[in-house]
Amino acid sequence: MKIVYIDTNTLGHHVSYISALSGINGNEVVAILPEKVNGLNCKQYQYKTQDRKNDKRSFSQFRKWINEIYAIVEKENPNVVHILNGDFFYRYFGYGMKKFKKYKTVVTMHCLRDGFLNILSAKAIASSVNAVVLHSEYLKNRLMEYGRNNGVHIEYPNFRINNCTTDEAKEYFNLNKEIPVLGCIGETRHDKGLDILLSALQFVTEPFQLLVAGRPVHFDEQFITENTKKYSENVHSLLKFLSDEEFQYALNATDIITIPYRKEFNAASGPLGEGACLRKCIVGPCHGNLGDTIEKNHLGYTFLSEDVNSLAETLNKALKTEFKPDEKYKEYKNSLDVESFLKSYTELYNSL
Repeated sequence: MKIVYIDTNTLGHHVSYISALSGINGNEVVAILPEKVNGLNCKQYQYKTQDRKNDKRSFSQFRKWINEIYAIVEKENPNVVHILNGDFFYRYFGYGMKKFKKYKTVVTMHCLRDGFLNILSAKAIASSVNAVVLHSEYLKNRLMEYGRNNGVHIEYPNFRINNCTTDEAKEYFNLNKEIPVLGCIGETRHDKGLDILLSALQFVTEPFQLLVAGRPVHFDEQFITENTKKYSENVHSLLKFLSDEEFQYALNATDIITIPYRKEFNAASGPLGEGACLRKCIVGPCHGNLGDTIEKNHLGYTFLSEDVNSLAETLNKALKTEFKPDEKYKEYKNSLDVESFLKSYTELYNSL
């Protein structure tokens, strides 16, 4: 089977995702990417319309990119076209996807956004392809509520290999091994709610340390310093794009993964999944996919979304309670292995 993969990003998990898929036995793989990825074991094309990375891209730029991609796909004539970042098509309601209808088409949607226009766009995208891959049962059911029944649930796996112990990781960040560590890991985007967490920690009475690790976007070092004066001696940060090794150290150093995401975030969380693989306690909001995943799989504790007081109360509870993963937690952890991920994709492609 010949499969063409299309992605709009080659940072972080995007490379791990396509690298895993390109290793499925028996498939001939072609990748169309914004830049060459070293070590990717397949034929690669780099498209020229680089300015499409801009969120304010014009429709004419977007159409030019679609035509460029389609010309490559026609040349390769695959059995399956798989668009790995369907969220990129929200802006223009899935425009251009129907150009690929002569092939079996799959799109991976990492989130389903709220709002009338976003729902219309998601429905249009789903109607343009044979299958929509979603990384939770919650999102698959949400798509069904939109009237689209071609959703396929394939859990987002843990691609990283754990190469350090908790003690080694805490030494790396100069953390006290006797005091619980709250980890807020990943880009400091507005929708990920770092500001909500910093406000809540003013009301936390149990001993804690805070580790903030990830690329600064909306909230930088100055913001963190200004908003943690009450407990500044407890704060440790590494504000940069994290290498795989640094990401692993941050995860292992953390006792409680905090994901204080705003309601606008309704997708799978990398720190949640990778934290679960390390049997960490997860504290996250009760809304949408995040709340459903935490509560259904007994991963930790949820709080009222965007509510500072509720988050503070929940953190106090998590800090003073010994967390022990139960059977539901272990079942979820086992579902995150790469072999299950590849098996599910193989079954999907074969069904098409």
